[in-house]
Parts: sequence; C-alpha cells; structure tokens
Amino acid sequence: MTDAPLAQASFRLARAFGWTPQQVQSMTMAQVKLYLTLLDAEQDT
Repeated sequence: MTDAPLAQASFRLARAFGWTPQQVQSMTMAQVKLYLTLLDAEQDT
C-alpha cells in the first residue's frame, strides 16, 4: 500500500504543507501534480 504513487504523493503533500488527509483527498489530480512539481523544483534549487 505504501508503494502506491497516490499514497506517497498524499504523504508528501501532507508533510510539506501540513494538510490533513481529507484536504489532500479533496484535491484534483492536476492540483496534486502541480504541488508535487513545485516541491521538486524547490529541491532542485
């Protein structure tokens, strides 16, 4: 279960932004992708 990409993304977003599981669950896939892209870009700098 923890290897599932969606579970990993949810954990990463919740940890980075302090969001609850319900908040992450209510996001669209486009929003999830956007925030993950922003986190990746931040790590590259």
